[in-house]
Amino acid sequence: MWSGVEYEDLSSVRSTEWITRRVTPSVPVKFAGEEQPCPVSIVILAKDEERCIARCLDSVVDLGLDNILVLDTGSTDDTPRIVERYRDHGVRLIRTPWTRSFARTRNQAIDAVGEGWIVFLDADEWLTERSARNLRPCLMYLSRLEGLRRMAFAPEIIDVDRNVHTTDLPRIFRADSAIRYRGEVHEYPVIAEGPGTPVDVIGIDIQVNHDGYTRSVVISKDKRRRNLDLLETARANDPGNPRWWYFSIRDGHVTLDHAELISMCDTLKELTDKPARHGDHRGARDYYRRALAPACQRLAAMRDWTNVSRYCEDLPRVDAYYFRAIRELLSGAVTESDLLEAVRLRRDDEMTADSVVEPSARHLDAIIIALLERVRDRAEADRYLEFCSLWTDSFFEDSRLREPYRQGRVQPSLRRG
Repeated sequence: MWSGVEYEDLSSVRSTEWITRRVTPSVPVKFAGEEQPCPVSIVILAKDEERCIARCLDSVVDLGLDNILVLDTGSTDDTPRIVERYRDHGVRLIRTPWTRSFARTRNQAIDAVGEGWIVFLDADEWLTERSARNLRPCLMYLSRLEGLRRMAFAPEIIDVDRNVHTTDLPRIFRADSAIRYRGEVHEYPVIAEGPGTPVDVIGIDIQVNHDGYTRSVVISKDKRRRNLDLLETARANDPGNPRWWYFSIRDGHVTLDHAELISMCDTLKELTDKPARHGDHRGARDYYRRALAPACQRLAAMRDWTNVSRYCEDLPRVDAYYFRAIRELLSGAVTESDLLEAVRLRRDDEMTADSVVEPSARHLDAIIIALLERVRDRAEADRYLEFCSLWTDSFFEDSRLREPYRQGRVQPSLRRG
């Protein structure tokens, strides 16, 4: 069990080629019959994506796929002209008005495809070369699954700039199924036939690269403001859905004032006692735990250690340690025993995997580096750093405490990496 979502190791099951994990355990993985050839369609949502749309299209053209659709929701840059250059490669451009709902746009695309497999890519994503070759064979193999029309498949999405791997975001399913999207932003698939029925999410061995959350892109496209505006609408339309409160905290914590942040966290906690009827495979309790990580980042930057300590009681142990260690580092009151405790936690794979801050434990590595520098010397910290993947957040930049408060003299910067 990891953060409220069950994963089943399928690596030893010979009949599950291409399948890497079950994100939701509701339906057994069973195969029946032969592979069923059917159309495969790529759908790309785009608006002002001249920076990257060609790269995305280059990764999917000339693969023998049946349809490649680009839904443009109002570009004012060269995106439509770039897409038109790919007409001879079978790419179709559909212009559609922006209706302030990503779910509505995705559902429009599903209706346009009509049948067969639909694979959603964002314009700032691209298939790896290996996965591009394997996409059709993978989907043909998955066509043997029982209960296919209630399943959605999650590729591995790799944020190439932040070295973050997302493995539970469903992007692939049958267009002629009952699956449709819900939500203005951070939309998610549900079974549209019944109220609040979740899809069964299966992880597959297909990799997608992504680079849309570099600082320059986020600023140039004003993604934070766009998301927060849409999330405000989502909360108003569906106030009992914990998903919208979680993403409002995650996307907006650096802009929320103290009272707003506490109020949102308290609302989300109240929803943990309400029945879930929203069709999301994550529950309110899981979203609450996840929201506490960015909330504690913001509150710690405000020096509200009272509420940080309160929320640490509901965080996984490794994450609670992280925030407590930050407090001690900023106060200068660290000892060799703090270093030994950090190393002990870092060696506990089961505990680090439960982290909602960083399951790969890069945040603990940053703590260890800071402690080594404080209680031993810079050279030893540098040696440990050589073996680590870099970590950047409100307190650390490339696994080093941000200047000028390395010695704990000033309040942390609110700038995020």
